[in-house]
Amino acid sequence: MQQAHVVLRSARPWLCLALAFLMQLPAAAQASDGGEASSLEEAERQSATEATEDGAPPAESSTGVECRQRGTEIVCAEEVVVTGSRIKRSTYTSITPLQIINADVKREAGLIDAGKILQEASTAAGVQFDLSFEGFVLNDGPGATTANLRGLGPERTLVMVNGRRLAPTGVEGAPSSPNLNIVPGLLVQQYDQLLDGASSVYGSDAVAGVINAILRTDFDGFTIELAPNYAHHGGAEQAVGFSWGRNWDRGFIGAGAQYFDREAVTLADRPWTDGCQRHYEIDQNGNIRNRDLFFSTNFGMEWDDCDLGPLRGRTIVPTAGSIYFTPGYSNGGWPNFSESSAIWPAGTYGVDGDQDGRSDISFRDYNTNGKDLFRHLFGPFTSITAMTYGEYTFEGEANLTPYFEVLYGTSEFATHSGAQLPIFPWVPATNPYNLCNPEAEGGVDCGLALDALYANPGYIAGFNELYGERCAESGIPATNCGPRALFDTTIGALGAVRSLPVVSVRGDRNYVETETTWYRGVAGLRGDVPFLNVGTLSNWTFDMSFVLSFSSSVSRRPGVRQDRLDLALGYYSNDWNPCENNISETDRAARFNSLNRPLDALIAPDAAPGCVPVNMYAPSLYAIVNGDFGTVAERDY
Repeated sequence: MQQAHVVLRSARPWLCLALAFLMQLPAAAQASDGGEASSLEEAERQSATEATEDGAPPAESSTGVECRQRGTEIVCAEEVVVTGSRIKRSTYTSITPLQIINADVKREAGLIDAGKILQEASTAAGVQFDLSFEGFVLNDGPGATTANLRGLGPERTLVMVNGRRLAPTGVEGAPSSPNLNIVPGLLVQQYDQLLDGASSVYGSDAVAGVINAILRTDFDGFTIELAPNYAHHGGAEQAVGFSWGRNWDRGFIGAGAQYFDREAVTLADRPWTDGCQRHYEIDQNGNIRNRDLFFSTNFGMEWDDCDLGPLRGRTIVPTAGSIYFTPGYSNGGWPNFSESSAIWPAGTYGVDGDQDGRSDISFRDYNTNGKDLFRHLFGPFTSITAMTYGEYTFEGEANLTPYFEVLYGTSEFATHSGAQLPIFPWVPATNPYNLCNPEAEGGVDCGLALDALYANPGYIAGFNELYGERCAESGIPATNCGPRALFDTTIGALGAVRSLPVVSVRGDRNYVETETTWYRGVAGLRGDVPFLNVGTLSNWTFDMSFVLSFSSSVSRRPGVRQDRLDLALGYYSNDWNPCENNISETDRAARFNSLNRPLDALIAPDAAPGCVPVNMYAPSLYAIVNGDFGTVAERDY
């Protein structure tokens, strides 16, 4: 990982802009040794020697002392920031001590994002949800970054900005926590974290603790920060931000914006994820074994070092179970489908119908593990955050100080979870594309198809290895030693029966994109109450504020419409005819109950127009990872 963090500061904004456009990000990234250090040192020397336009030195917020010029005098007073208490206390006298994270120090280390800073803190424990969680159901939806203190969950961790809580932000699930992407990292002076819970002060959402982001108040001029990170295997990050502000003797105003962009990283991009999830087990001698011996030993299947994952390219038919797509070949009577194995009380074996010395089917070939390397390890993410805030103190003993904050942000996130989720709809018996419908084009009687498997010489040869002695005792020759002769398992004709394909469709529920927009406005007034100072009861203050937060999120997760697929298969027809909608409400409830489907399964008004029958046995659907419908019309519908 190469990092470059370039900071430009000036009281003249046009000078910073000119320098920023002259600098190139790749050149800055290459200066990861000497170049970065020299630019930081130059920025520190410039900052140390700068003076404001009216001659006052810059405020030293990192020490907790704020200095302002009043007339001909420079007045420095300790700034008190209250976190975790309703009483003004310093950090070291507070009943609940604080852990303070200096944002300037983190920025010099290349960390700007509030999520990364807070999730790496010593108080963070348990699972920290960030952009790397792909395909999980989260309370705030995909693309959310939350803080989890002490492992009690994000919903028990309170996040505030300048002592005022942030509202939950997210989509899907039950949003309960603010997204840390809201916090404008370039404007943060420090992060205060309570070292204990604070539910007595803030409520149940602070049981795990409190995080309070304290914003900068020492503006004087224009600042641009560039922080590109380049990884060796993809996933470059770009962070660009600016801030501007002015300080006066009685107040300040500041504004800033931040743009963050991260490239997507797939499993194939990283050497440690480029491949399948491997098998690991320890044998009786303590040796690590990387190859599963079960399927090769019991079924004679060729195998590798990959774990067994979900199996695709198959269908479930009556009496036989799962049969697998084998274009142009069948070891039974199903066109283009073959049985993988036989399981009997005395043992198991793989079916070698073509008698080439190996099983016709190896689960390895239908295993999705290692075949979806296009899946995102980290999805692409872009966010823009802008904020302005300020305050002014009026003259007088009350020190009345109105203040305001306005925050706007937007983010876009997407993730590709790799192999599609399977769909396995029951295909009605009389469906014109049903494999087990003898009247359908390409259909067969699945009972007779299983009988054809039992009569296959290769199947009989494998069966004879298990039951040869019993066949000999019964006077059955080895060439006829099969389940039909020994156990009288002839199935016979079944007629049209339903079947259950197990396939995946390209783009079905494996891609998610979210868009989030948030607004936050704060208006408040604080001051002193000198007329209440009586004896030791002094230093009375007040602070009242109005906070308005609004967030809007959109989540898109394309997928196959269940009601349209049901209609195209004939579920809503009295006679199971595709695209026919004439079933009564009573019959519909009984039908869907028999299929273990919701009793209130209704068809949407927009489902019927444009309906086309769907062929669930189209060869294109039986691709292991990227299956698809047989025609464009079927997919469009």
